[in-house]
Amino acid sequence: MILLEGKNVAKVYENDRGLKEASFQLQAGRILALVGGNGAGKSTLIRLLTGQEKQQSGEIIWHQPQTIRFMPDDVNFPTMLTAAEILELLASLKQVDKYEQENVLKRVSLWDVRKQRAKHFSKGMLQRLNLAQSLLGSGSLLILDEPTNGLDPFWIAQLKNMMLEEKKKGNTVIFSTHLLSFAEEIADDVLVLHEGEIIISGAISEIFLQENSTSLEEIWLKRLNL
Repeated sequence: MILLEGKNVAKVYENDRGLKEASFQLQAGRILALVGGNGAGKSTLIRLLTGQEKQQSGEIIWHQPQTIRFMPDDVNFPTMLTAAEILELLASLKQVDKYEQENVLKRVSLWDVRKQRAKHFSKGMLQRLNLAQSLLGSGSLLILDEPTNGLDPFWIAQLKNMMLEEKKKGNTVIFSTHLLSFAEEIADDVLVLHEGEIIISGAISEIFLQENSTSLEEIWLKRLNL
């Protein structure tokens, strides 16, 4: 079932980066990877989907109303607040009770350090706190912008498990990454962007069959004539 579709969606900034007349469809109940290098247009598309920005042309059509849970790429938590205080503040906006706050802190292994101030957290711990706040609530669409940043291999594996749990619940997951191998391992569908344009899109299994390949990197390089 189609969750949303974009028709000739464009959002280009003064530095000529952004998204250039992209058309796409996103399926409900699946995991979609937005893949590309720096400046490819991944974060621009996410900002459009989350309503942080408005496209300059084209349209985004939502076929099903969605409550979005969102993990931004770069978040600055108040450094003088503890992990528990930060989560409580964000939970109040979603009307989430104490039990769920405790549960997500335990899921990301921050329960034992919940009384520590954020200024004492490592980059990986802050990223896990960011992940925790995105898991709060009951929105059926989870959008994660570069969720692997700052995570070690163990927590990347845990992240994959959490994304699969969301899918098992019938939720839709959209995430951005520059790691082609990570996308291959976890995603059902992929949009590969390059300089603001979508150069590969569809179900990964079907793309592999069509291209007679089992590597997104190989297909990506071929599309770029590299």
